[in-house]
Amino acid sequence: MGRGMANARAVTAMIWLLGLAVFVNYVDRGTLGIAAPRMKADLGLTATQFGIAASAFFWVYAPGQLLMGWLVGRVNAAWLLAAGLALWGLATALTGLVGGLVLLVALRLLLGLGEAVVFPAAFKLIVDHVEDGRRGLANALLSAGLALGPALGTMAGGLLLASLGWRWLFGVMGLLTLVWLLPWLKVARALPAPAGGTGADQAPGYCQVFANRPALSLSLTQVCWGFALYFLVTWLPLWLVDERGYAIADMAWLGAIVFAAQAVAALLGGQVNDRLVARGLPAATVRRLGAIAGTLLTAAGVALIPLSDSQGSLIAALLIAGVGLGVAHICVNMIAQVFAGPLAAGKWVGVQNGIGNLAGITNPIITGAIVDATGSYGWAFAIAAAGPLIGAFSLVFLVPRVEPIDWAAQRKGESTPITSA
Repeated sequence: MGRGMANARAVTAMIWLLGLAVFVNYVDRGTLGIAAPRMKADLGLTATQFGIAASAFFWVYAPGQLLMGWLVGRVNAAWLLAAGLALWGLATALTGLVGGLVLLVALRLLLGLGEAVVFPAAFKLIVDHVEDGRRGLANALLSAGLALGPALGTMAGGLLLASLGWRWLFGVMGLLTLVWLLPWLKVARALPAPAGGTGADQAPGYCQVFANRPALSLSLTQVCWGFALYFLVTWLPLWLVDERGYAIADMAWLGAIVFAAQAVAALLGGQVNDRLVARGLPAATVRRLGAIAGTLLTAAGVALIPLSDSQGSLIAALLIAGVGLGVAHICVNMIAQVFAGPLAAGKWVGVQNGIGNLAGITNPIITGAIVDATGSYGWAFAIAAAGPLIGAFSLVFLVPRVEPIDWAAQRKGESTPITSA
C-alpha cells in the first residue's frame, strides 16, 4: 500500500514536471524572438539573417526527434530528458555571450539537440505511467506548458529586455531552466518500472511507423499547425514593434495574450475531453472534432491579426488564434497516443514532431525573405493562416478511424486496428 501510494505520488509529480519541462522548453526556444527588437540591431543582422538564426534551431531539432524517439525505447526516458534539459539550459545561457551570426547559429543548433528529447520522452513517460482516463490532464499540462512558455516568456522576457538588455535575458533564462533538474532527479528515481519493460524487442521500426497512413496524416496536420505557431513565436514580437510601433513593454503583454489563451484553452480542453469521454461519448469523435475546431480557429485568428484596426480587435484576434492553438494541440496529441500505444509512442512522436517541425525550419526563412523583399508582413501572415486550413483538411479527409494499431499483426500483413478508441 505504501509503495503504491509512493508510486502514485511520483507519477502525479512526473505529470506536473513534464508540463513544466515543456514550459521552459518553449521559454528558451522563444527567447530569440523576444530579444529580436534589440539583438537584431546590436548584431547588425538583416531580417533574412535573423530568420536563418531562428531556423537553425530546427535544423537539429526536427531530425533529432527521430533519434530521441528511438532512444526513449532503449534507455530510461526520465534520465534522457534530464540530460537534454541540462544541454539546452547551458546553450540558452551561453547565447548571451554571442557576438555574431556564426556563434549564434552554433548555439541554436545545441539548443535544438537538447530540446529534441522533450516530446519523445514525455510521450513515452505518459503512455508508460498514466492510464487513459487521466491522459487528458497529462496532455493538457504539456499543451499548457507549450503555451505558457511563450506567454510568460514574452512578458517576463520583454521586461528583462527593456531593463537589463538581451544578453542578461539569455543568461537568466538559461540558469533558471537548470533549476528544474533538482525536483526531476528525485522524481525519476521514484518512478515505477514500466509494466513489461521497455518493449524494445516488440516495438515497430521507423519504416513501419512511416508506412502508416495515421502517422503521415497526423504529421501533415502537425506541420500545418506548426506553421502558424512558429510564425507567432518568432515574428509576432518583431511585428508588434516594427509594424505597429508598440514599445517593448507593451509588446511584452500583447505578445503574451495569444499564448496565455492557448494555455487556458489547453487546460480546459483536457478536462472537457476527459469528462465527455467519461459520460460515454466516443473518445475518437471528441478528439477529432476538437482538433478540427482548433485548426480552424487558429487559421481565423492568424488571418485577423494584421487586419485589426484597433487594439481591441488585435486582442480579439490574438485570443482566437490562441484558443485554436491550444485545442488543436491537445486533441492531436491524444489521437496520436491512441494510434501508437506503448510500443510505438517514442518513435511515433519522433516521426510526427520531426515532420511537424519542418515548419520551424521553413517559416522563419520564408518570412524573413518576404519581409526583406516586400517590406511588409502581409504575405507572411497569409501563408501562416493557410497552414492550419490544410491541417483541418487532413483531419477531416486523411486521418483514418482512430483506433490502436496492432503492430505485431501489421508486421504479419493483417489488419491494423485492434479495438475502437
